Amino acid sequence: MWRMKQIPQIVKDAASYLIEMYGDNFDYLGKYEGADAYMFKFPEDADTGFPFVYIHKDEKVTEITGFEALDIVSLLVENLDEVDIE
Repeated sequence: MWRMKQIPQIVKDAASYLIEMYGDNFDYLGKYEGADAYMFKFPEDADTGFPFVYIHKDEKVTEITGFEALDIVSLLVENLDEVDIE
């Protein structure tokens, strides 16, 4: 189950192009290497490929996608069957 947490504006700013296309929707994944990890949540009917993960620490944001993003999601999500990732 996803943990609820307010998404920092700096993360939203980093994902502004995705927000413009798909809306403002994120999941908080948890702590990753001492930073907060967020995943942009695409609409169910969007065909997008890899997830977009945002790592936030010390007022800096790193956007991660590709296989590294899949690795982070699999580390932080306890039950991938509950997630809408295919």
